[in-house]
Amino acid sequence: MKLSIKQQALLYIIIYAVAFFIAFMISKTLLYVFVFSLISILVVNYIYKNLVRIKIPHAFAVIISLAVYFGVLIYAFVNIIPVVVKQVGPFYEFMRNILDSKYWQEYLKDNPQLSEIIGKIADWASPQISEVFNNYLLEFAKKIPNFLVILFYSILFTIYITIYTRWTTSSLPGLFPKKVRPIVEDFLKKLGTSLQSYVDILLLGAVIVSVSFYVLFSAYLPQYKVLLAFWGFITNLIPIVGVVIEWIPVIIVTLALGLKDFIIVNIIVALVHLGAFLFFIFIMKYKADINPVLMIIFIFVIGLTYGLVGTFFAVPVAIFFVTVWNEFIKG
Repeated sequence: MKLSIKQQALLYIIIYAVAFFIAFMISKTLLYVFVFSLISILVVNYIYKNLVRIKIPHAFAVIISLAVYFGVLIYAFVNIIPVVVKQVGPFYEFMRNILDSKYWQEYLKDNPQLSEIIGKIADWASPQISEVFNNYLLEFAKKIPNFLVILFYSILFTIYITIYTRWTTSSLPGLFPKKVRPIVEDFLKKLGTSLQSYVDILLLGAVIVSVSFYVLFSAYLPQYKVLLAFWGFITNLIPIVGVVIEWIPVIIVTLALGLKDFIIVNIIVALVHLGAFLFFIFIMKYKADINPVLMIIFIFVIGLTYGLVGTFFAVPVAIFFVTVWNEFIKG
């Protein structure tokens, strides 16, 4: 049976996609470089588009967008990352001390059943946290050389693809046979728009949570405000699931604040996340036509297949499949 032009375009897109997924399974370094480069390029492109909107010439807009992006990264590595690294050890000991000392028993003495439940959870969590913390440090130490390679190539790709954006976007359809190029070009434009919207709203949500954490914990846990703000930013780059990962240490450390402050802090944290979550879901439903259930499924499946970095990569994969469905399969 002869395939239509549209079906042929779909076939070539699927072949390329499968090739990428196999390559990512073979080489995790390739996956990391691809994910970090993609995010960096979309962030720089967001800055670039807004500069162009205010009539800044193309060449200057490219230079300024790259300077702003890498300026923020350099500031983070010089002023934020060292503070975070310095606070990790004391923060871990602080959590362990809370779990071992059972602070909550004092202010829950009138509710022994709840105190007992929290105690059992704490007894389970304490060795788990120790294992995760130790494994994290060991894995991080082992992967420092690999991380430097990933960082180098991600920066290189970000700079060159941004400088040659027009050439790159016009050349991509050239990887396909001439007869399917118009269809592929339209598909890539829609995919790019959806991915750009995803990264824009994801970063905005992460920044909102990070700033909120910094302000909140400046009042309640000032010694760890930078670490918790950084933790809030990183975990919110994983849609939906990241909130659960983020909240575990927050709940543990706020147990030491007393019942009243524990409730206040966690209500504020809940409200911040509720606002960020609703905003994210609304925008993603409107811009990419993707629902939360589908996102969770892809985060789970891609996370199992590709590990932790897969959770960052999962929603873009979901966006790819939704775009393929809408353009080629949906009636």
